[in-house]
Amino acid sequence: MERPYPNLNKFSWHLNVALMGGVFAVFSLIYKDHYIYYGLITFAFGVSGHIVFKIFESMFRKDGENSKYYWVRHLFNVILAVAWIMTIIRIY
Repeated sequence: MERPYPNLNKFSWHLNVALMGGVFAVFSLIYKDHYIYYGLITFAFGVSGHIVFKIFESMFRKDGENSKYYWVRHLFNVILAVAWIMTIIRIY
């Protein structure tokens, strides 16, 4: 029997981060409006990370095997994560 709700285990971790950021942004409206920026930036980080992940996965993965340049995908994830952290710190 099929579940009536989406299985979050099938999402990439980037989309799970985006969902958590979106939920945080919604609930931050209840507590303090300033925190909505943290949620929205986290949402943007998750979505852009997922896009980068899928693009580089299609470029560097052929027939289920990783090419020798597969590390580029991880490098861009690190660059996005550092940019996300720097943005969060700057807003704080």
